[in-house]
Amino acid sequence: MKQARLSPLDGTRRLDGRSPVGGQLESAKTLFSVLAAYFLFNMALRLIMPHGLELDEAEQTNFSQWLLAGYSSQPPLYNWLQYAVFQIFGTSLASLSGLKNALLFSSYVFYYLAARQVVADKRLAIVAALGLLTIPQVAFEAQRDLSHTVAAIFGASLFAYALLRTLSAPSFVAFILFGIATGVGGITKYNFILLPAAALLAILCDRDLRPKLLDWRLLISGVIALAIVTPHALWLRDNFAATSSHTMQKLVGGDGNPFIAILEGLGTLGLSAIGFLALTFVIFAICYREHVKTLIRAENRWTRFIGRVLIFSLALIVLMVLFAGVERVRDRWLTPILILGPLYLTLKVDAAKIPLLPGLKRIWITAGIIMVLVPAILFGRIATSRYTHDYEYINIPFQAVSREVASRMAGADSVVLTSDGQLAGNIRLNLPQATVLTTKAPTGMQPVSLTSYQRIVFAWRDRDGSTPATFEAEFADYLRERGITATSPSVAIVSYPYVWGNVGDQYAFGIAVMDLPR
Repeated sequence: MKQARLSPLDGTRRLDGRSPVGGQLESAKTLFSVLAAYFLFNMALRLIMPHGLELDEAEQTNFSQWLLAGYSSQPPLYNWLQYAVFQIFGTSLASLSGLKNALLFSSYVFYYLAARQVVADKRLAIVAALGLLTIPQVAFEAQRDLSHTVAAIFGASLFAYALLRTLSAPSFVAFILFGIATGVGGITKYNFILLPAAALLAILCDRDLRPKLLDWRLLISGVIALAIVTPHALWLRDNFAATSSHTMQKLVGGDGNPFIAILEGLGTLGLSAIGFLALTFVIFAICYREHVKTLIRAENRWTRFIGRVLIFSLALIVLMVLFAGVERVRDRWLTPILILGPLYLTLKVDAAKIPLLPGLKRIWITAGIIMVLVPAILFGRIATSRYTHDYEYINIPFQAVSREVASRMAGADSVVLTSDGQLAGNIRLNLPQATVLTTKAPTGMQPVSLTSYQRIVFAWRDRDGSTPATFEAEFADYLRERGITATSPSVAIVSYPYVWGNVGDQYAFGIAVMDLPR
């Protein structure tokens, strides 16, 4: 009887000749266990690091004081979820990090399930899910900060699963799920709409899939999606000017030459698309290096479909560049679209019918390296700041200034008024029972009446931590517009060392107290 050969990677072999190591790597249970441990570790790491909030974290904490149909230039799904988590578990950094990592974990699960709908070898769904780690926007940037983009990652993964399940195995449940996924995706980020639009165009180009558009159950999907997006859509109708102007400021440059503007738009689109997926393509090419030519030629109905979705998505953005004046396309903006890249490459592997285990092992090794590098970089940039004197947002001593604000609030029914949303969110995190406002309320929200309080405690700063502007320069116009006279407030400039920073490096805040006449 011939004995199976052993290799260092194989260890021992089972009686059927398959390696126990290979069996573990092919297991969905292993995938989900590793991912769960990874995201729990990232959550724990965030709690170990300084508790200053990044921009998006602070925005979520600030906005979570209210449950609104809309807040800013982004749809409200993440805000609603954060509001619910804070209501259940309390306002804390754990609640912030917990929601983000739960959504990211769920994204990988739905992405895995999406791949399972269309790969012949179901084990390849693991390759697709791990492929998400090769996208810097998903693996690194989503952990560093970002909130609405995290929601978009979740929404796009859920939509991909629902879409491919509906197309490959249509059922009443699948159409309900498709409606939920489309509606949920629609309130993650506005550019998500490009994904279902591109999917529709791809279906129209496929003779076998085209009849599915006539399925009556699609009406149920539409009703469900419409019900989910309607509350925000009504809000958007009333606040479209303010919302769209902020969004277009990010997308439209100031070049008056249309030809130059188009070149800039197409250039940034090309560079952003390459930056988004280049690492993914390189890693897949390395992991399947013996079969690159085969992979390039390999195709089946699903590679063609997903490929068309990607092409149509980019084509729609090109139209926006040509006819809507879009000049700046950031890689983050492409997330709901190009997130299908690893799935497309996995489908190419499936179509090529190449041996599974060598590439799978390499993908796992690569994923393991990334899972070590991402938290190491996130921690390292904070831990070394005292030596580099290059401080991040979370190094700013927001806890110290919050204690100062709390001491000034004592003895009166007080409201806190801050100069910016990040400062407001950080104070709110440390003083969760306080009402913390900024000089700019969420879009469409009626301003809170300051005169209903006995005392206003003001907090402001200069973004670089230098001595802030005077109280009058920061708040006088705001108070005047509300009929409040700034009657000699008690003003102080306070400075604190950066958290995990060099003692000599200080960050300054302005604090003022004004008691209102009763």
